[in-house]
Amino acid sequence: MSQINFSPVDISKLPIPNVIESLDFESIKAEILADYTSRYPNAQIELASEPVVKLIETFAYRELLVRQRVNDGANSVLLAKATGAQLDYLGNRFNVKRQLVIKGNTSVTPVIADVYETDERFRKRIQLSLEGFSTAGPIGAYVYHALAASAFVKDVTIDAPEFSYAEIEPALLAQLPENVAVLQCTYDAGLTNPMPGDVAITTLSTLGNGKDEVLASLVVESLSDDEIRPLTDHVCNREVEIIEYELNATLFCFKGTDSKTIQAASLKAVKEYMRQHHKLGLAVTQSALYSALHQPGVERVVLTSPSADIMVENHQAAYCIGEQVHIKEA
Repeated sequence: MSQINFSPVDISKLPIPNVIESLDFESIKAEILADYTSRYPNAQIELASEPVVKLIETFAYRELLVRQRVNDGANSVLLAKATGAQLDYLGNRFNVKRQLVIKGNTSVTPVIADVYETDERFRKRIQLSLEGFSTAGPIGAYVYHALAASAFVKDVTIDAPEFSYAEIEPALLAQLPENVAVLQCTYDAGLTNPMPGDVAITTLSTLGNGKDEVLASLVVESLSDDEIRPLTDHVCNREVEIIEYELNATLFCFKGTDSKTIQAASLKAVKEYMRQHHKLGLAVTQSALYSALHQPGVERVVLTSPSADIMVENHQAAYCIGEQVHIKEA
Protein backbone atom coordinates (compact mmCIF):
# COMPACT_ATOMS: atom_id res chain seq x y z
CA MET A 1 0.00 0.00 0.00
CA SER A 2 1.31 3.42 -0.86
CA GLN A 3 0.92 6.66 1.07
CA ILE A 4 -1.92 8.51 -0.65
CA ASN A 5 -2.44 11.49 1.65
CA PHE A 6 -1.75 14.74 -0.21
CA SER A 7 0.48 17.27 1.56
CA PRO A 8 1.09 20.66 -0.08
CA VAL A 9 4.26 22.60 0.63
CA ASP A 10 4.27 24.04 4.17
CA ILE A 11 4.62 27.68 3.18
CA SER A 12 4.77 28.79 6.82
CA LYS A 13 8.28 27.34 7.00
CA LEU A 14 9.64 29.16 3.96
CA PRO A 15 12.48 31.60 4.76
CA ILE A 16 11.61 35.28 5.06
CA PRO A 17 12.17 36.88 1.62
CA ASN A 18 14.72 39.64 1.22
CA VAL A 19 11.99 42.17 0.46
CA ILE A 20 11.01 42.02 4.16
CA GLU A 21 13.45 44.18 6.11
CA SER A 22 14.50 43.61 9.69
CA LEU A 23 13.95 47.04 11.24
CA ASP A 24 15.57 48.60 14.30
CA PHE A 25 14.98 52.16 15.53
CA GLU A 26 18.47 52.61 16.97
CA SER A 27 20.11 51.49 13.71
CA ILE A 28 18.06 53.94 11.66
CA LYS A 29 18.81 56.71 14.16
CA ALA A 30 22.55 55.95 13.95
CA GLU A 31 22.42 56.08 10.13
CA ILE A 32 20.71 59.49 10.15
CA LEU A 33 23.12 60.80 12.76
CA ALA A 34 26.10 59.63 10.68
CA ASP A 35 24.60 61.28 7.60
CA TYR A 36 24.09 64.52 9.52
CA THR A 37 27.63 64.64 10.91
CA SER A 38 29.08 63.90 7.47
CA ARG A 39 27.24 66.92 6.08
CA TYR A 40 28.15 69.13 9.05
CA PRO A 41 31.54 67.92 10.31
CA ASN A 42 31.85 70.83 12.74
CA ALA A 43 28.57 70.05 14.46
CA GLN A 44 29.01 69.19 18.10
CA ILE A 45 26.37 66.98 19.64
CA GLU A 46 27.13 66.46 23.27
CA LEU A 47 23.75 65.88 24.93
CA ALA A 48 20.88 63.57 24.02
CA SER A 49 18.51 66.38 24.95
CA GLU A 50 19.73 68.74 22.25
CA PRO A 51 17.06 69.83 19.72
CA VAL A 52 18.95 68.38 16.76
CA VAL A 53 18.99 64.97 18.48
CA LYS A 54 15.24 65.15 19.03
CA LEU A 55 14.76 66.00 15.36
CA ILE A 56 16.94 63.06 14.33
CA GLU A 57 14.91 60.76 16.60
CA THR A 58 11.70 62.10 15.05
CA PHE A 59 13.01 61.47 11.53
CA ALA A 60 14.20 58.00 12.53
CA TYR A 61 10.82 57.08 13.98
CA ARG A 62 8.94 58.33 10.92
CA GLU A 63 11.32 56.46 8.62
CA LEU A 64 10.76 53.34 10.71
CA LEU A 65 7.00 53.69 10.18
CA VAL A 66 7.41 54.15 6.42
CA ARG A 67 9.68 51.14 6.07
CA GLN A 68 7.35 49.07 8.23
CA ARG A 69 4.53 50.09 5.89
CA VAL A 70 6.61 48.72 3.00
CA ASN A 71 7.06 45.47 4.95
CA ASP A 72 3.32 45.29 5.59
CA GLY A 73 2.61 45.87 1.90
CA ALA A 74 5.00 43.10 0.89
CA ASN A 75 3.45 40.73 3.44
CA SER A 76 -0.04 41.48 2.14
CA VAL A 77 0.78 39.95 -1.27
CA LEU A 78 2.49 36.84 0.14
CA LEU A 79 0.19 33.87 0.64
CA ALA A 80 2.17 32.73 3.67
CA LYS A 81 1.90 36.12 5.39
CA ALA A 82 -1.35 37.76 4.27
CA THR A 83 -4.23 37.87 6.75
CA GLY A 84 -7.80 39.12 6.89
CA ALA A 85 -8.97 41.23 3.96
CA GLN A 86 -5.57 40.98 2.25
CA LEU A 87 -5.93 37.19 2.18
CA ASP A 88 -9.44 37.57 0.77
CA TYR A 89 -8.02 39.55 -2.16
CA LEU A 90 -5.38 36.87 -2.79
CA GLY A 91 -8.12 34.24 -2.80
CA ASN A 92 -10.07 36.29 -5.33
CA ARG A 93 -7.19 35.90 -7.80
CA PHE A 94 -7.88 32.15 -7.81
CA ASN A 95 -11.67 32.48 -7.60
CA VAL A 96 -11.67 31.14 -4.03
CA LYS A 97 -13.95 32.81 -1.48
CA ARG A 98 -13.72 32.55 2.30
CA GLN A 99 -16.37 30.10 3.51
CA LEU A 100 -19.15 31.08 5.91
CA VAL A 101 -19.13 28.83 8.98
CA ILE A 102 -22.00 30.28 11.04
CA LYS A 103 -24.60 32.73 9.73
CA GLY A 104 -25.01 35.77 11.97
CA ASN A 105 -28.24 37.32 13.21
CA THR A 106 -28.83 41.07 12.98
CA SER A 107 -32.35 40.93 14.45
CA VAL A 108 -31.16 40.33 18.02
CA THR A 109 -29.34 42.48 20.56
CA PRO A 110 -26.42 42.30 20.71
CA VAL A 111 -26.03 41.58 17.01
CA ILE A 112 -24.45 38.21 16.21
CA ALA A 113 -21.83 38.59 13.48
CA ASP A 114 -21.13 36.08 10.72
CA VAL A 115 -18.35 33.61 11.49
CA TYR A 116 -16.02 32.75 8.61
CA GLU A 117 -13.32 30.13 8.21
CA THR A 118 -9.94 30.90 9.72
CA ASP A 119 -7.03 32.39 7.80
CA GLU A 120 -5.13 29.13 8.26
CA ARG A 121 -7.79 26.99 6.56
CA PHE A 122 -8.56 29.59 3.88
CA ARG A 123 -4.84 29.88 3.07
CA LYS A 124 -4.63 26.11 2.59
CA ARG A 125 -7.59 26.11 0.18
CA ILE A 126 -6.07 28.93 -1.87
CA GLN A 127 -2.83 26.97 -2.08
CA LEU A 128 -4.72 23.88 -3.26
CA SER A 129 -6.95 25.75 -5.71
CA LEU A 130 -4.71 25.14 -8.73
CA GLU A 131 -5.07 21.40 -8.10
CA GLY A 132 -8.81 21.83 -8.59
CA PHE A 133 -8.37 22.83 -12.23
CA SER A 134 -7.34 19.29 -13.16
CA THR A 135 -9.90 16.88 -14.58
CA ALA A 136 -7.71 13.79 -14.30
CA GLY A 137 -8.55 13.07 -10.66
CA PRO A 138 -5.26 13.86 -8.88
CA ILE A 139 -5.21 13.59 -5.10
CA GLY A 140 -4.74 17.33 -4.65
CA ALA A 141 -7.90 18.06 -6.65
CA TYR A 142 -9.96 15.72 -4.50
CA VAL A 143 -8.57 17.34 -1.33
CA TYR A 144 -9.35 20.84 -2.63
CA HIS A 145 -12.93 19.99 -3.63
CA ALA A 146 -13.51 18.14 -0.34
CA LEU A 147 -12.44 21.21 1.66
CA ALA A 148 -14.64 23.38 -0.56
CA ALA A 149 -17.66 21.14 0.10
CA SER A 150 -18.10 22.46 3.64
CA ALA A 151 -16.38 24.80 6.08
CA PHE A 152 -16.67 22.03 8.68
CA VAL A 153 -14.21 19.76 6.85
CA LYS A 154 -11.04 19.80 8.95
CA ASP A 155 -9.05 17.18 7.07
CA VAL A 156 -9.48 14.61 4.33
CA THR A 157 -7.47 11.72 2.96
CA ILE A 158 -7.79 9.98 -0.38
CA ASP A 159 -7.11 6.31 -0.99
CA ALA A 160 -7.84 3.73 -3.64
CA PRO A 161 -7.93 -0.08 -3.81
CA GLU A 162 -5.24 -1.91 -5.73
CA PHE A 163 -5.63 -4.89 -8.05
CA SER A 164 -3.45 -7.38 -9.87
CA TYR A 165 -4.05 -10.02 -12.52
CA ALA A 166 -5.19 -13.31 -11.01
CA GLU A 167 -3.64 -16.60 -12.05
CA ILE A 168 -6.40 -18.82 -13.44
CA GLU A 169 -6.29 -22.58 -13.82
CA PRO A 170 -6.11 -23.54 -17.52
CA ALA A 171 -9.33 -25.57 -17.30
CA LEU A 172 -11.24 -22.58 -15.89
CA LEU A 173 -9.55 -20.16 -18.28
CA ALA A 174 -10.77 -22.22 -21.23
CA GLN A 175 -14.38 -21.59 -20.14
CA LEU A 176 -13.97 -17.81 -20.20
CA PRO A 177 -14.48 -15.61 -23.26
CA GLU A 178 -11.39 -14.58 -25.19
CA ASN A 179 -9.35 -11.59 -24.02
CA VAL A 180 -10.98 -11.60 -20.57
CA ALA A 181 -8.78 -10.56 -17.66
CA VAL A 182 -9.53 -11.63 -14.10
CA LEU A 183 -8.44 -9.25 -11.35
CA GLN A 184 -7.85 -9.89 -7.69
CA CYS A 185 -7.85 -7.22 -4.99
CA THR A 186 -4.48 -6.85 -3.27
CA TYR A 187 -5.46 -3.85 -1.12
CA ASP A 188 -9.07 -2.89 -0.35
CA ALA A 189 -8.49 0.69 0.96
CA GLY A 190 -10.96 -0.08 3.74
CA LEU A 191 -13.85 -0.60 1.31
CA THR A 192 -16.30 -3.50 1.22
CA ASN A 193 -16.26 -5.31 -2.13
CA PRO A 194 -13.96 -2.77 -3.81
CA MET A 195 -14.00 -2.38 -7.57
CA PRO A 196 -11.55 -0.81 -10.02
CA GLY A 197 -12.18 2.91 -10.16
CA ASP A 198 -13.28 3.20 -6.53
CA VAL A 199 -11.88 6.18 -4.61
CA ALA A 200 -12.03 6.02 -0.81
CA ILE A 201 -12.62 9.36 0.93
CA THR A 202 -12.11 9.77 4.68
CA THR A 203 -13.42 13.00 6.19
CA LEU A 204 -12.59 14.56 9.56
CA SER A 205 -14.91 17.22 10.94
CA THR A 206 -14.01 20.36 12.86
CA LEU A 207 -16.71 19.51 15.40
CA GLY A 208 -16.15 17.32 18.45
CA ASN A 209 -13.87 14.35 17.97
CA GLY A 210 -14.12 14.73 14.20
CA LYS A 211 -16.54 11.92 13.36
CA ASP A 212 -19.57 13.19 11.45
CA GLU A 213 -21.44 10.80 9.17
CA VAL A 214 -23.67 13.53 7.75
CA LEU A 215 -20.66 15.62 6.77
CA ALA A 216 -18.92 12.57 5.27
CA SER A 217 -21.99 11.88 3.10
CA LEU A 218 -22.08 15.52 2.02
CA VAL A 219 -18.43 15.38 0.93
CA VAL A 220 -18.94 12.15 -1.03
CA GLU A 221 -22.00 13.65 -2.73
CA SER A 222 -20.07 16.80 -3.63
CA LEU A 223 -17.09 14.87 -5.00
CA SER A 224 -19.41 12.64 -7.04
CA ASP A 225 -20.58 15.61 -9.10
CA ASP A 226 -19.94 15.07 -12.81
CA GLU A 227 -18.14 18.43 -12.95
CA ILE A 228 -15.61 17.30 -10.32
CA ARG A 229 -14.87 13.59 -10.53
CA PRO A 230 -13.33 11.86 -13.56
CA LEU A 231 -15.83 9.83 -15.56
CA THR A 232 -14.42 6.45 -14.51
CA ASP A 233 -14.10 7.20 -10.78
CA HIS A 234 -16.59 6.02 -8.18
CA VAL A 235 -16.33 8.02 -4.97
CA CYS A 236 -16.92 6.04 -1.76
CA ASN A 237 -16.92 6.95 1.91
CA ARG A 238 -14.39 5.31 4.19
CA GLU A 239 -15.52 5.86 7.76
CA VAL A 240 -13.10 7.77 9.94
CA GLU A 241 -11.81 5.96 13.01
CA ILE A 242 -11.20 8.10 16.09
CA ILE A 243 -8.56 6.95 18.58
CA GLU A 244 -9.38 8.64 21.87
CA TYR A 245 -6.81 9.18 24.59
CA GLU A 246 -6.32 11.13 27.81
CA LEU A 247 -3.40 13.33 28.80
CA ASN A 248 -2.18 12.95 32.37
CA ALA A 249 1.12 14.56 33.34
CA THR A 250 2.92 15.87 36.41
CA LEU A 251 5.28 18.84 36.21
CA PHE A 252 8.11 19.17 38.73
CA CYS A 253 9.04 22.86 38.91
CA PHE A 254 12.17 24.51 40.21
CA LYS A 255 11.88 26.03 43.67
CA GLY A 256 10.92 29.69 43.79
CA THR A 257 9.12 29.68 40.43
CA ASP A 258 5.50 30.62 39.80
CA SER A 259 3.99 27.16 39.45
CA LYS A 260 0.56 28.42 38.34
CA THR A 261 2.04 30.45 35.48
CA ILE A 262 4.20 27.50 34.45
CA GLN A 263 1.22 25.15 34.57
CA ALA A 264 -0.83 27.50 32.37
CA ALA A 265 2.01 27.84 29.83
CA SER A 266 2.56 24.08 29.66
CA LEU A 267 -1.15 23.37 29.31
CA LYS A 268 -1.49 25.96 26.54
CA ALA A 269 1.47 24.52 24.61
CA VAL A 270 0.36 20.91 24.89
CA LYS A 271 -3.24 21.76 23.92
CA GLU A 272 -1.96 23.53 20.80
CA TYR A 273 0.13 20.49 19.88
CA MET A 274 -2.84 18.15 20.35
CA ARG A 275 -5.06 20.48 18.33
CA GLN A 276 -2.60 20.53 15.44
CA HIS A 277 -2.29 16.74 15.54
CA HIS A 278 -6.01 16.09 15.53
CA LYS A 279 -5.61 15.24 11.85
CA LEU A 280 -5.88 12.12 9.72
CA GLY A 281 -2.70 10.07 9.71
CA LEU A 282 -0.84 12.26 12.24
CA ALA A 283 0.67 10.45 15.22
CA VAL A 284 0.69 11.84 18.75
CA THR A 285 4.10 11.04 20.20
CA GLN A 286 5.36 11.06 23.76
CA SER A 287 8.48 12.97 22.77
CA ALA A 288 6.39 15.83 21.37
CA LEU A 289 4.16 15.88 24.46
CA TYR A 290 7.23 16.05 26.70
CA SER A 291 8.59 18.90 24.60
CA ALA A 292 5.33 20.87 24.81
CA LEU A 293 5.01 20.34 28.56
CA HIS A 294 8.63 21.19 29.30
CA GLN A 295 8.24 24.98 29.50
CA PRO A 296 10.72 27.34 31.24
CA GLY A 297 10.69 26.64 34.98
CA VAL A 298 9.96 22.92 34.60
CA GLU A 299 12.73 20.66 35.85
CA ARG A 300 11.20 17.38 34.72
CA VAL A 301 7.96 15.90 33.43
CA VAL A 302 6.32 12.60 34.32
CA LEU A 303 3.88 11.54 31.60
CA THR A 304 1.39 8.95 32.85
CA SER A 305 -0.93 8.95 29.85
CA PRO A 306 -0.65 8.24 27.00
CA SER A 307 1.72 5.45 27.97
CA ALA A 308 3.06 5.06 24.42
CA ASP A 309 3.10 6.81 21.06
CA ILE A 310 -0.30 6.88 19.38
CA MET A 311 0.34 5.77 15.82
CA VAL A 312 -2.48 6.30 13.34
CA GLU A 313 -3.19 5.40 9.74
CA ASN A 314 -4.64 7.60 7.01
CA HIS A 315 -8.24 6.86 8.00
CA GLN A 316 -7.60 7.42 11.71
CA ALA A 317 -7.24 10.50 13.93
CA ALA A 318 -6.11 10.80 17.54
CA TYR A 319 -8.36 12.88 19.81
CA CYS A 320 -7.77 13.92 23.41
CA ILE A 321 -10.91 13.56 25.55
CA GLY A 322 -9.41 15.16 28.64
CA GLU A 323 -6.20 16.59 30.03
CA GLN A 324 -4.83 16.83 33.55
CA VAL A 325 -1.54 18.59 34.24
CA HIS A 326 -0.49 18.48 37.90
CA ILE A 327 2.16 20.60 39.60
CA LYS A 328 4.73 19.52 42.16
CA GLU A 329 7.82 21.23 43.53
CA ALA A 330 11.07 19.51 42.63
